[in-house]
Amino acid sequence: MASKFDYLRKNLYAMAELCLEQILILDDAIEQENPDLAKQVIERDDLIDSLEKQNDNLSQNAILEAIANRNLLGMDQIDGEVVLKKDPLRFALSSIRINRSLERMGDQIVNCATCYRRGLLPKGFFRQEEILDKMLSRVVTLVGMAVESLVEEKNRFYGSVHTVEEELNNLCHAAFLKFVMDPRLDKNQFADLYRIILGIERAGDYAVNIAEELVRLNTGMDIRHLSDPVQVTEKTKIS
Repeated sequence: MASKFDYLRKNLYAMAELCLEQILILDDAIEQENPDLAKQVIERDDLIDSLEKQNDNLSQNAILEAIANRNLLGMDQIDGEVVLKKDPLRFALSSIRINRSLERMGDQIVNCATCYRRGLLPKGFFRQEEILDKMLSRVVTLVGMAVESLVEEKNRFYGSVHTVEEELNNLCHAAFLKFVMDPRLDKNQFADLYRIILGIERAGDYAVNIAEELVRLNTGMDIRHLSDPVQVTEKTKIS
């Protein structure tokens, strides 16, 4: 008989895969200059929101179930600093943070699709500007690595995620500086472009949040806000 924990795991994976599909559809919409695909992204957001609500309730119930069964699984005898990948309580607690990051990631993707669908940007603008194409490519990579790591329940991509995030942030900053005074764009066009740049950067940030949470799930270490989180995780692998 499936437990609440099993349902939570299944729902969380489904939500993550939906987010990945959303960013891929957005990429296609912009590449193909297809507003119908952007509309599809907006309409599918209800699926993510519905799963977010389900996962929120499942997480709370799974925590209660995990606490009740923890002693039976012998988890009460394991040192808290030891890797507790198989501890359902740890997963249920992490799922709350992952669930929140996925929902907000989905919102940022929808924000990008909404701005693009308004159709204010000049035709072919994204295809002509290599920096914008690179931004989209990097955020697709980030979301893909975060989702794959989640489904595999591993943090092996964290170093790569951190590297791609730095590149994405630099690209977004450079794009803002390049287009803020671009004579081809009026103030409304730049406003929409800026919202897209910001949405892409924030979607990448939420992918990194998921990767960081997977490090905590696998190692018990909170690496947020560390000066060199990659070095810390590498040392953990060695030890």
